[in-house]
Amino acid sequence: MGRFGKTFTAALVVALFMLPALGTSVAAQESPLPAVQLDCGADPVMDVHPNSYEDAILECTVSNPTSASEVIEVSKVEWDGVNVEMTLSEDEFTLAAGDEETFNVIFTGQTRLPASLTYGFELEAKVTSWNGLPYGQLPDGPWVVNQSYSGDFSIASYGMIELSMSDKTTREMTVAEEVDFTFQFTNKGNDDDKIRVTIANEADLAAAGFSFPTGAFVAEDVPYQGTSSLRTLTVRSPAELTADIRLPVIFQAESTVDPDAPASEITVQLNVVAPGQSGSFSGNLEEIDSDQILQYAAIGGGIILVLLLLVVMAKATKRSADKAPKGKVVQTPTAIDLPEESDDFDDLSDDLDDFFSDLDSDSEADEFDDMFADL
Repeated sequence: MGRFGKTFTAALVVALFMLPALGTSVAAQESPLPAVQLDCGADPVMDVHPNSYEDAILECTVSNPTSASEVIEVSKVEWDGVNVEMTLSEDEFTLAAGDEETFNVIFTGQTRLPASLTYGFELEAKVTSWNGLPYGQLPDGPWVVNQSYSGDFSIASYGMIELSMSDKTTREMTVAEEVDFTFQFTNKGNDDDKIRVTIANEADLAAAGFSFPTGAFVAEDVPYQGTSSLRTLTVRSPAELTADIRLPVIFQAESTVDPDAPASEITVQLNVVAPGQSGSFSGNLEEIDSDQILQYAAIGGGIILVLLLLVVMAKATKRSADKAPKGKVVQTPTAIDLPEESDDFDDLSDDLDDFFSDLDSDSEADEFDDMFADL
């Protein structure tokens, strides 16, 4: 009787699994046993560029391939990420026979993470209820088909270059003269990079007669967050010149690991003086910048103020001498021979005498005269 009871129970369970599969002809193509399918897209890659950071999202689909309803649970089986967090948008799904549902696996990190970081992960989809039977009542064995998905998380490489040059002043050159430009470049991206520095306007300079004895570019492998050695490019001015030349030389540093990364540039002015034209740049008003104009204006204004002050003091001293008490001995200054003044200076003196003529009139004394009366 005991054996008969066990046999009957096993047959009943098998019949319970088989009955949904016998309902329709379509159902005959579906699994009569608990099962689940888990499919995901391409492995996630995170963009950690400071200006374009985004969470990495992996889209997955869980489906019920059986002929009965199921409750399916998705969980993380493996994740060893330290600087990146992995979360599921949903972790439990109730699906009718043949249904499917999509969910996201979200990877959250931070900007500037090195591209060398990679993490493996594994997801598992497990049937927790089938045709109304909870997991604890499902028979153990190979007929309960759960499924897992394994993938790799990685970080996208980005380039960020900084070109530096200690001397960016204008270079004054003569014909057939060579000038060296020394510089360095720093890899501020998140991966090892082969950085290339070129003279961006090489064609324009060559058309004007310039040449480049050491070449028009240099390249160097620079490690993550590293700086290159000191590098030099040489520019030679034209051997023959009939007129002065004023042209910029543009140095441009570019990333090779990230072709879309913006280049870093430095521009230096080149002034080449033709034979017999020495000093022509100094007389060109276009060469004088706004700071120089302000400086010259300040100097001119200061000279005018000094002249005005000298005239005022001279007039005040003269008036004080005229008002001195009779009998008082006034030491006469020793005459100093001065160069003959030009007519232009005489005109300026006459104009200033007219402007300060009120200082010479005793009848029109004002507060300004009183201020100098005791000198």
